[in-house]
Amino acid sequence: MSLRKRFFFIFMLLSIIPILIISIYTYDRYMSLISSQTNQVAENITENAASTANITLSNIKHIAELFNFDAGSQKSIVQELHKYTKSSEGYTTYDVFETNNNLKFICQNLIFNSSYINGIFVFTPSGEILGYGYGGNIDIRSGYSPVKDKWYKKTLALQGGMYIDGISSKDYIIHSKPSITFSSALYDVYTKEFLGVLVIDCTPEVFDLSKVNTMPDTALLSIEQGAQVLYSNIDTVPADFSYTKSLKFHRDLDLKGLSLTTVFNTEGLYREFGSTRVTLIAISIICAVIFVIISIILSSYLTKPIISLSRQMSFRGTGKPVNDRHYLNRTDEIGVLYNEYHRMIEELEHYIKNELENKLITLDSQMKSLEAQINSHFLYNTLESINSIAEIEGIESISTMSLALGDMFRYSIKTTSELVTIADEIKHVKDYVSIQQIRFDNRFELRLQIAPEMYSYKILKLVLQPIVENALYHGLKYCSAGSYIEISGCLERDSILLTVRDDGTGMTEERLMELRRSLKEKAEFTELGHRNKQSIGLKNIHTRIQLYYGEGYGMHIESTENQGTSITLRVPYLN
Repeated sequence: MSLRKRFFFIFMLLSIIPILIISIYTYDRYMSLISSQTNQVAENITENAASTANITLSNIKHIAELFNFDAGSQKSIVQELHKYTKSSEGYTTYDVFETNNNLKFICQNLIFNSSYINGIFVFTPSGEILGYGYGGNIDIRSGYSPVKDKWYKKTLALQGGMYIDGISSKDYIIHSKPSITFSSALYDVYTKEFLGVLVIDCTPEVFDLSKVNTMPDTALLSIEQGAQVLYSNIDTVPADFSYTKSLKFHRDLDLKGLSLTTVFNTEGLYREFGSTRVTLIAISIICAVIFVIISIILSSYLTKPIISLSRQMSFRGTGKPVNDRHYLNRTDEIGVLYNEYHRMIEELEHYIKNELENKLITLDSQMKSLEAQINSHFLYNTLESINSIAEIEGIESISTMSLALGDMFRYSIKTTSELVTIADEIKHVKDYVSIQQIRFDNRFELRLQIAPEMYSYKILKLVLQPIVENALYHGLKYCSAGSYIEISGCLERDSILLTVRDDGTGMTEERLMELRRSLKEKAEFTELGHRNKQSIGLKNIHTRIQLYYGEGYGMHIESTENQGTSITLRVPYLN
C-alpha cells in the first residue's frame, strides 16, 4: 500500500471514527430521549385518564352516600325510606308524593353539578319507585318489578357495593336511550335494615376522557368492566393505527372490576420526530463526506513531496532526469530531506568512483602478485616430474606424496562449484592423511564410519580437511598423544551431521569455553587478499557454513581433557 493511501486511511479513520462515534452516541441519546419523553407523555395521559375516571366514580359514590346520610328536609332520606320497607299499609299516597318532592330537591342539585346524569331512582322493598328522570323525560315503566332481573340480583349480592350495567337501552325505562346505570343497595347504617336499591342512570359520556387525551390520533383509551367496554375512542383513531408497535398501560380504577387500558401508537409518535432524526443522519453523512475530501487533500499535500523524492531515488542510475527540483528551495523538513539527499548522492558518487578505482588497482596488484608467485601449470608439471623420477628410482613414498599433493592442489583451486559430494571431500582428506602418514611413519590411523549412501550427499568444499589437520596437530600432538582420527556421519531430520573425533589430549574447560565463544562472535571481513590467523582454522569453517547455509548450521565442539575432542558439523541435507 502506498504512503499516500496510508495517510488517506489514517486521516479518514481519525475523522470518520469520531464522527461515527459521536453520531451513534447522539442518535442513541436522541432516541433514548424520544423514548423517555414518549413514555412520560403516555404515562401522564394514562394517569390523568385514570384520575378523571376515578373522580367520576367518586362523584357517583358520593351521590349514593347522600342517600344514606344526607338530610334534604327536616327528615333525612333514610327516615323517609323507612316507610317503604314493608307493605303499602305503612304509608299513604301523600307520603309518596312528599317523599318524591324531597328527593326532587336533592336530585336537581346533583344533576345540576353532574350533567351526565339522566335520572336517579330508588326501588323500595314495598314496590314503590321513588325519584325522577330528568334527561330526555325518562321515567320508570309503570308496574315494573326488578326483583327477578339480573342487574337487581347482582346489586343485592354486592351488599352495598356499586354495580355497573353497561351501555345499553334499559327496557324498564321509558324513552330509554343507550346509557350506563350505577346501582347500589341502601341500608340503615345503624340497624342494617335494607331500605331499597338506588339506580343512577347516566349518559355514555359519563366516562368521557377526550378532554384528557391530548394525542387522540396516537392514543387509544378504553374503560372496561371485564370483557365489556364502557368507553373507547377507537372511532377517532386513524385507520393506520399500529397495535404491534405500541406502548400499553393498564390501571385498575377505584371501583372493583373496573379498569383503564391505554394503547399508544409509538410508530405515530416517532413519526412526529422523524424529520429531526433524518436531519441528524444527514448532518452526520455530510460531515463524513467533508472529512473524506479533507483527508484526500491532506494526504496528497503531505505525501506528494515524499512520493517525488522516492521516485527520484528509484530512478537513480536509469538515465532519467531528476524532476521536482523546486523542493530544494523549501526551508521546512521536506527541503532538508531533498537537500540532504542530493548532497548524499553527490558524496556517494564521488566515494564510489574513488573506491572502485582503488579496489580495481588493489585487485590487479594482487592478481599479478599471485601470478608471479605461482603458476599452476608449472606446479602440476613439476609434481608429475617428481612422481616420474620417484617411480623410476623406486621410491614409493615420494611418488605417493607427489600424487596426493597434486590431487589436493587441484581440489583446492577447483572453482566449478562451492558444493562437492561427501565422497570428494573424503578423498581430499585421504590425500592429506596419506602424506601425513608417510611423514609420521603411520603412527596414527584414519577411521571412516560413514554409510555408503551418504557419499553422494553434497556439502560445502574444504570443511573436513582443516578439522582433520587441527586434530592431528593439536589433538594428537604430532602423533605423540593419540593414535586415531575418526570421521563419522549420520542423518538427523533434514540435516547432515559429520563428526571428526580423536583420542588425543583434549582441552581444558576454560579453553573449550573460549573456543565456543569465538564461534559465536560475528565474522569480520578484511580487504581482499588479507589473511588473519584464523582464516584457515575452525572459526573460518564455522563462519563459511553460516554464511552459506544461514543461522542454525555450523560447528559444535565437545572435548574432555586427556580423553579427546569431538567436532560436529551440521549442514542441510542436499542430495
